[in-house]
Amino acid sequence: MMFLKARCLMLSLALIGSAFVVADEPAGKRTVDSRLTTEELARWIDERFAAVWQDAKIDPPEVIDDATFLKRTSLDLTGSIPSVSQARDFLDYAGEHRRGTLVDRLLNDPRRPEKYAERTAAHLANVWRRTMVPGNSQEARMAVGLEPWLKEQFAANVPYDELVRKLVTATNDGQPQMVVNPRLGVVSGGPALFFQAVGGKPETAASSVSRVFLGVRIGCAECHDHPFASWKQKDFWGMAAFFSGVRNGGIDDSLAATIQPANSPVAYTATFLGGEPAKLSRNKSPRETLANWMVAPENTLFAATAVNRVWQHLLGRGMTESVDDLDKASPAERKILDDLAKLFVDAKFDLRWLVAGICKSQLYQRECIVLDDTDAEPPAGLRPIKTLSPEQVFNSLEQALSLPVARADGSARFNGLREQLISRMNEAASNNPDEFRAGIPQALLLMNGRLTTEATDLDQSRTLRGVLDAPFLDTEAKLTTLYLATFSRPPRAEEKKFLLEHIRKQADGDKQKQAYAEIFWGLLNSPEFVLEK
Repeated sequence: MMFLKARCLMLSLALIGSAFVVADEPAGKRTVDSRLTTEELARWIDERFAAVWQDAKIDPPEVIDDATFLKRTSLDLTGSIPSVSQARDFLDYAGEHRRGTLVDRLLNDPRRPEKYAERTAAHLANVWRRTMVPGNSQEARMAVGLEPWLKEQFAANVPYDELVRKLVTATNDGQPQMVVNPRLGVVSGGPALFFQAVGGKPETAASSVSRVFLGVRIGCAECHDHPFASWKQKDFWGMAAFFSGVRNGGIDDSLAATIQPANSPVAYTATFLGGEPAKLSRNKSPRETLANWMVAPENTLFAATAVNRVWQHLLGRGMTESVDDLDKASPAERKILDDLAKLFVDAKFDLRWLVAGICKSQLYQRECIVLDDTDAEPPAGLRPIKTLSPEQVFNSLEQALSLPVARADGSARFNGLREQLISRMNEAASNNPDEFRAGIPQALLLMNGRLTTEATDLDQSRTLRGVLDAPFLDTEAKLTTLYLATFSRPPRAEEKKFLLEHIRKQADGDKQKQAYAEIFWGLLNSPEFVLEK
């Protein structure tokens, strides 16, 4: 009993928080290369979009409050809501540059570099894996095995061009042994797993690499010339020829760079998109030659697509109508995208730099707009409300409940719960984060799931015990702590008034505790918990 009380006291103290100390000046300093600082990049973004909105006669949305910014950046950069102590520390500090400092710490806290690897790198790995192989197919579930390798790359801040080069040129030699779980599928593997996950054939490799890393859809040109773009059938098979060694999920590093489609008399030679024949070398595989062309600074498709995908992740929509199809970009959209891509190249393809600059901009910090099905495509830079991904829902539950989901109950029925329910959510979720229907399966599973029911039980909930057993928290402070644990903000005046009256109406202490449990359950199952505003 004494041990249990001690653990509850420790948790209570953790819910109180510690000091959030930041520097008096922005952290960004001019680096040795030609890149802008992240603060300068943020100003560049704001100036460009101020001009865009002025020309379009658009009044920009208001800047969000600190609590919304904290939740937004935490979800976007770590895949989870912040802890109660993190929320208290940030909201209680009145420093001028705290927002920029928060971004810097979430991306790269030099005091705890392992924390970055644990949360932010893991979240970016999940985001990029979903980009490479979207949906909930067997191939998409196999692609989950890429996440440990991707996490290593993001944790080390490997330049984006180098990361893609590793993927495109991956071989089976020297790669980590693939680990397979019969129930969950592939658990981990090296970058060569990418080719298996996209279909294990030259055709699927060419289509996926072009879509994911170059922002063009050439798959429609596999059997005929593309009906809506300039890509011809010869362009598709010229790209596929680079992947002649990808067969049946395996990778053969032969120097062959020709391919003949089934039932076709024509054989195609490796050719870059745009029609330039590849100059192949006896010392390099065709995929190495392709990778060099893809990531070259002068290849505007590569850097522009990378920037557009980061933009979509952080703001809910890309700068263009489709992040998979730059052919649909208007000249004005393509101009600003290419200009930002040039800055990304100058920064040596530093993803961390790009993410920090966007998050520090006023553009990122503005309120969301609400769209309905009748609305036309909004102007670039306006942010829709986003639905949390299945992984974000579970990461946030872990944070709010003060325990890993798998430990919510020690019995066997919780084994693999995270993977099972994420899979069920994926079956109904949309790939577009701004489509509200994507949040329906998350909400239903939360409302009806054993997890939140048992984790908000007074006898089992660590968060509730930590709050209710804390002798230094009065009624209002306990209510505020539950709000911080779920919404990362204190209750609004009308919420506080109504709920405090409800708690104080209860006849005795046990009924008051039950009222807190009901409030906690309601907060976890509210739309605000599964939406990012």
